[in-house]
Amino acid sequence: MPADKRKININLIVKEDLGEALSSQILSWALTYGRYIIIITQIVVLSVFFLRFKLDRDHTDLKEAVTQKQALLESISDLETEIRKLQGKLLHIEQITSDQTNITKVLRFLQDRTPSNTSFSVLSLTTDKISLQATSGNLKSFSFFLSQFQQDKRFSEITLESIQRLADGKVEFKISSRLNLKEFK
Repeated sequence: MPADKRKININLIVKEDLGEALSSQILSWALTYGRYIIIITQIVVLSVFFLRFKLDRDHTDLKEAVTQKQALLESISDLETEIRKLQGKLLHIEQITSDQTNITKVLRFLQDRTPSNTSFSVLSLTTDKISLQATSGNLKSFSFFLSQFQQDKRFSEITLESIQRLADGKVEFKISSRLNLKEFK
């Protein structure tokens, strides 16, 4: 009898007893495949758990890097401000130099195109306007100078403000004009 008792204890759940019922099929499936699902679920949960540690560490590292870079940017901001001021000054210097070059070109034009018997008593130059008061030896010299002035594309809006013939035959006149700086380049 001891052998029969072992047989009974070992075979507590017999497959034949389960039958074809739905509950028996679910129980059979749960016993065979359920443990695989539980193992896979545990593996996924542990993987996510360890991934969380890695992502937390990455987040902390990135936060520290951003803080360091912010500190670096703050320390460089004063230097950047100084550089911007210097660039502004250099731009201003370049503009002044360009204006001086343009004024030199206007003076050269006047030197080359002015008749020898014409002299300037007042000459006013700004960055975009010229105004002059002069005396020519005769009407022909004045006419030549005015035509030279009018034909040149570097001058626009030419205005003859006043003209007067003196007793000795000389012509005194006043002219103003806008400068076309692009033409002087």
